[in-house]
Amino acid sequence: MKGGPLSPSQHERLQGFVERRPRLGPETVHVDVTNACNLDCVTCWNYAPGLATSKTAAWKAQRMDEKTFQRVLGEIAGAGVERIILSGGGEPFMHPRIHEFIAQVKARHLALTIISNGTLCDFDRLARLGVDQMLINTSAATADTYVAYHPNQTIETFVRLVDGIATVRHHIAINLVQVINALNAHELVAMVDLAASVGARCSFKLGDTPPGTEACALTDVQRKALLDNAIPTAAARARQLCVRHNLDAFAAQLGQANPGGGPEPPLCFAGYLYSRVFVDGRVFFCCEHIEVGHVDQAPFAEIWESPAYEAVRRRLHLGDAYPGCARCGKHDMNFGATHQLARLKADGSSP
Repeated sequence: MKGGPLSPSQHERLQGFVERRPRLGPETVHVDVTNACNLDCVTCWNYAPGLATSKTAAWKAQRMDEKTFQRVLGEIAGAGVERIILSGGGEPFMHPRIHEFIAQVKARHLALTIISNGTLCDFDRLARLGVDQMLINTSAATADTYVAYHPNQTIETFVRLVDGIATVRHHIAINLVQVINALNAHELVAMVDLAASVGARCSFKLGDTPPGTEACALTDVQRKALLDNAIPTAAARARQLCVRHNLDAFAAQLGQANPGGGPEPPLCFAGYLYSRVFVDGRVFFCCEHIEVGHVDQAPFAEIWESPAYEAVRRRLHLGDAYPGCARCGKHDMNFGATHQLARLKADGSSP
């Protein structure tokens, strides 16, 4: 939402935020189709090798059945949603029906984003199916760092992944997601170079450190080096190479700045722009797993307008954040919407 002119639906959703009453359904709904994964990212909440408490085998085996997916997709489309994100507690391409799910989304003329590690993708097939965007988590710019971040993978995996991404640069909008922690903080500029080489956008976010992975947390020295040197240098490199990025939002996430220039964090727009349907049918307000309903108990549109949803919106409008808000998974969305709202107010065209 940041940067360009608002579409009518974006304006309506911002208007709903200002009025504290949604005027439309969410812009985007994130659907988790499976919990299974083939990687072991070192700071993953679900699959990191060093987790203090591992997920159960039953949890890892969960996946959404086709009948539920079709029903939920129909309800989401009926609520005026414009984009579907397919993802999971693991890797969506571990689901045996994922290509059918993709085709069903595109048959409804919805924009489609897939969040993936990319290692199981047939990129040419995805281009033929009409996938609009892919967020591919590499969290590395070099093969050695990739292997350090994904201990069960090899240098060859990284090479194949980069080659595969490059083949669809003119057909699918690729966003390389770089989750930054102590292992890869030195590669910010190289990550921009990698994005340029495959024709991708580059997105940065601060990595979580779930219990058992604290050794991967950024040190104070690394954080200062990112803010003082690496982020400005990477931004200059991105300008030189014409690479789109979110380094302004990443700097804000690290505590350097925010759209209004003051100490306040971005506002929360999740209750107006975004919703998430978990693999077992629970509906979450955001990535924080704040449960607001279940698709087996009410249609999605009813859940969106339910008292449970409204209670969370009201709480966040009052500034009463949840514990997980400090590591917000929708920081980019909120940063962009906060920036856009500030611009509208400044030029007198606020909703």
